[in-house]
Order: sequence, then structure tokens, then C-alpha cells
Amino acid sequence: MPEIRLASLDDVRSIQRRRNAGELEIRLALESAERQTAWIARESEEVVGIAVAHDSDEERYVGDLFVEPSFRAQGIGTRLMDAAFDGVDLARSMAVTPRDEASIALALRFGLAPREILLGYAGAIPREDELARMAAGEYRFEVAEIDPDAHHFALDELDRQTRGTSRASDHPGFLRSSTGSAFFAAGECVAYAYVAPDGRVGPVACSAAAYMVQILAYALVTLRRRHGASWCTLLVPGTNRRIARAALRAGLRIVDSFVLAADAVHGDLSTYVGYHQLRL
Repeated sequence: MPEIRLASLDDVRSIQRRRNAGELEIRLALESAERQTAWIARESEEVVGIAVAHDSDEERYVGDLFVEPSFRAQGIGTRLMDAAFDGVDLARSMAVTPRDEASIALALRFGLAPREILLGYAGAIPREDELARMAAGEYRFEVAEIDPDAHHFALDELDRQTRGTSRASDHPGFLRSSTGSAFFAAGECVAYAYVAPDGRVGPVACSAAAYMVQILAYALVTLRRRHGASWCTLLVPGTNRRIARAALRAGLRIVDSFVLAADAVHGDLSTYVGYHQLRL
């Protein structure tokens, strides 16, 4: 029976490279291993399974659970999830694959109900005239670069409203790899948005759904002008209908999907755009 234990950095590199994971997936999994929120299943000298979790202030989220096909149906996934949630006094959630009934059943066994579908969109960044049309609206914002210390309380409030949990430790990490902008209306911080040089948009959090499309337009302009990107990707909750419609009108297409399963309703994802499956 495979041994379940905390993952070392070498463990993570071994199985993620064997899975042909991308650089970002490997980096995020390594960060979780450094924080002791990644577990592996080891059979002799081979890593045959992994669970990668991430802690925010009020939630443990398992963004990746994988068992080698030849080792499935032996309860290894359940044992990895047991390790991930053992002794955790936080809200619990995980990503499940819509087409994988076994992963949905596993979530249900841990008391996690499917709550939200998340859709990955990708495509060419719209032309300037399309971005100008998206940005047109009745709201006018002042924009500043995100300062995690100066904007601490505003970021916490936006995160609790949208994701259901504050995540103060995440924002410095986002800034190391992305450009972050805070948006103010009448002196109040009403939104933030990050964009990365690889074309990734997110996370984006808004205090009101009415702001979403204008904030997205600004983020795409920043992506093009600051980073010279021509391609973008978004991770959009299914309830965020404004961004879904705007993305489809702009020519982006749905390329991936997963389901957020949780033990409670967390936040209002209709005003949120995610970062990555491993760190929603």
C-alpha cells in the first residue's frame, strides 16, 4: 500500500514533470510544498499520487488531486484528501473535473458539494476599438499600483466579498509575477486587477458587478501596453455572466472547465475572475 506523506520539492518536481505540467503549475505546487500543504503517495521509490492545497486566512483549497492511472481504485485519492484536510479548522474546498464522476463522488464523501463551475477562456486580446467599447461606461476610476501594505484593508474586504476569505499572504506573491492595479471611486477602493506577462488576467475582484467589464478592459489594455502581450487567458466563474458575455463577444473561447466543490457558500464569485486552478 503506498505511503502518504508531506511532499518534498523533489517529489513535486518528479510527478509534475512526468505529468507534463507547465512552469506555472510546477511553481505553484513547489510553493505549496514549501508551505507544507502538498502531499504525495509513494510506492517504493516512485511518486504515484499528489494532492496540492493552498491556505488562505479562512479556507483550505485543494486545487490539484492526481493518482497515476495504474494505481487508481485503491483508495489513494481518499487517503491524500484525508491528509490534506486532517486537523484543518478552516472552510474546505477543492477543484473537481466535471467529466470525472469519481472526483465528484470523492468531494461529496468529504462533505463538499459542487458550488460553481469555472471556465477557462483564451484568445487574442481584442483590438483597441473593441477595448474602448468595453471600457465605455458611466463609471470613472482613479487607478494606482497595488501596495499590499497601504491597501491591506481594502484588499481584504474585496477578497472576503468575492472569494469568501481574506488572502493577505497571496498579494505579495501575485505582485512578484504580475502587474497589480487598484481602482478607486469617490476615494473608495472598489476593485483590483492583476495581469501577468504570459497573458494571464487575474485575480480580479470588484465590489459591484456593474464595474466588471470596464475593469476587465483596463486590465487587457495594461496587458497589451505594459507587457506587449497579444494573447490572454481568463478563469471566469459561471455566475460572472457579465465577463462571460464580454469575453465571448470579444472573440475569446472556452478552452477548459472545472467545478469548485465546497462545504459552504464562499463569497460572491459573480464579481470575481480567478488566477489559476491551483490558487483560485
